[in-house]
Amino acid sequence: MRALYLFEFCDQDWIPSGARECLFEIMDACNSGLRSFNRQVADAVLDIASTEGINRIVELGAGRAPVTAQLAVDERAADLTLVPCDITPNEAVYRQLVSRFGDRVKPIYSSVDITQSHAELDSSVLVMAGMMHHVPFELRPAVMDALSRSSSTMVIFEPLKRSLLSMFLASLAIVPALLLPITFFGRPGDLRRIFWCWLFPIVPPMFVWDGVTSCFRQWTAIEWQNQFDRLDGLAKDVEVRSGFNSLRIRWSGSKSQRRLPESSRPIEDTSAL
Repeated sequence: MRALYLFEFCDQDWIPSGARECLFEIMDACNSGLRSFNRQVADAVLDIASTEGINRIVELGAGRAPVTAQLAVDERAADLTLVPCDITPNEAVYRQLVSRFGDRVKPIYSSVDITQSHAELDSSVLVMAGMMHHVPFELRPAVMDALSRSSSTMVIFEPLKRSLLSMFLASLAIVPALLLPITFFGRPGDLRRIFWCWLFPIVPPMFVWDGVTSCFRQWTAIEWQNQFDRLDGLAKDVEVRSGFNSLRIRWSGSKSQRRLPESSRPIEDTSAL
């Protein structure tokens, strides 16, 4: 199955703001409720930070910073610094997190282009959750190269794969999309959700399109490994894990002094996140 970089509605500025808000709410309902994806990512990142003795976690391409928000309410992250950032920072979300959690959350309010190296991203666990497939194919090698020149540990989580199974499961998201006005009832925006999901129901099929498109945008585990081979040793301690309906990619930057035990460095397996 060939990789394709088709458009996603959630990336388009011309989509009405109310409809885009519903798209992100459905995503939250799926990743925080049905699949516990954000919880699994937070658990894995906390384990990495603890094992490697790192006290700073940076969420790259954070968008609405779901991983930072999940970590901020976890007592295991009480002594960690949580840093959301993006090429287009969501300042409103960042300020809400700071107001709730104080000094534990230290956003980068300036634009962070991950195709370039940044000193402020060193000595951290750098996390991309459901984000890498939004990077165009031609820019991904530059992202991997820039991140691999740091002293940080990188970990990428994708909740979908380029497979017929993932596409089928993504199409089932029409159900939580249609149920959004019920599952989010009582939160601000009830009328907006009723309009876009029931009265003028274009958001549910838009969300399904985005999910299937996300599958086409994914690299397979073998394609990921080929990209690391291209880096010619710049990335260290590479792990590429292919799960039932997910991918996890982890590696250390060339300046990192940390090394994983040989026994914990699989190239590809069927582990979950």
